[in-house]
Amino acid sequence: MEKLNKHLLLITVVGALLFMTACDKVDNPYEEQVVIELDTTFYPGVWENYNDEEYPSFPVNTNTNVNVLVEDYTGHTCNNCPTAADIAHGIHENNPNRVFVASVHTDPGAQLSFQSPYTSGNKYTTDHTNPDGIAYGETFENGFNFIGNPQGTVNRKIVDDKMFDFSGTWQSRAEAIMTENDLKVNLQSVFNYYPSTKGGYLHVEAEKMTSENLELNTVVYVIQDSLVDWQLMPDNTDNSNYIHRDKHLGSIDDNPFGTLTFEPDEPQGAKVITDYSYAVPNGLNPENMHFLIYTYNTATYEIYQVIKQKLVE
Repeated sequence: MEKLNKHLLLITVVGALLFMTACDKVDNPYEEQVVIELDTTFYPGVWENYNDEEYPSFPVNTNTNVNVLVEDYTGHTCNNCPTAADIAHGIHENNPNRVFVASVHTDPGAQLSFQSPYTSGNKYTTDHTNPDGIAYGETFENGFNFIGNPQGTVNRKIVDDKMFDFSGTWQSRAEAIMTENDLKVNLQSVFNYYPSTKGGYLHVEAEKMTSENLELNTVVYVIQDSLVDWQLMPDNTDNSNYIHRDKHLGSIDDNPFGTLTFEPDEPQGAKVITDYSYAVPNGLNPENMHFLIYTYNTATYEIYQVIKQKLVE
């Protein structure tokens, strides 16, 4: 396979299931294509017209800022987790266009000490976990200072030999990244959503901004903005009206570590466009959802850029 900056990668996802369709494709005006089929049924028009009528033309990306992803590893029976969630949300509110949050329900080794639903009674019956979050718990169990909930990462940057740290450090970590502002990757995206099919197509452009030899992957998180459900509070009371914010539902392609975007020898200025199809799962409101799209270094897991894309603008 040729390098991905010479190709368009097309990924198909319905809810959490990856599947192939017939041999339809988008003729990308930018690059030659390697095609993993899109689900063309999400487009309510004639699919052959999608490229001319709907496919975005990305402008020059004038962004100069490095954005920040705070991954808050949490659980609904963790009484210290609401405090950490408030801290993460506060950092976002103070920097709404540069700091984003993903609340990941897992713990070291994915033992799910604070995440497992109760099998009796009417409390804590929701399973907030997903396979991608479990994979993170397993992957980061050793060597990353992931020792329990609540802990989190800030662009997965290692500070003082620790990727994971407690919520009291998240603000300073985020500020340091934004102040340094070392832009290695630029991202921009468009999501074309069709209410009649509850599905659509996400288009992501990645641009390499550094001459460093780095292997970079891109991941798309599916995030539920908010939901009301049970949570154990700091005073050990059970709160049935707790607002869970920025709940991580998994990745758009069921791949927690994403797809190859740039091989190490890609030159500065190289661009890749990746397209995905996505159907909103039953029971979820697309107006209460967004994507978090990030590109990271596969050798260190450090995230170099993240952007937010609403499903419905």
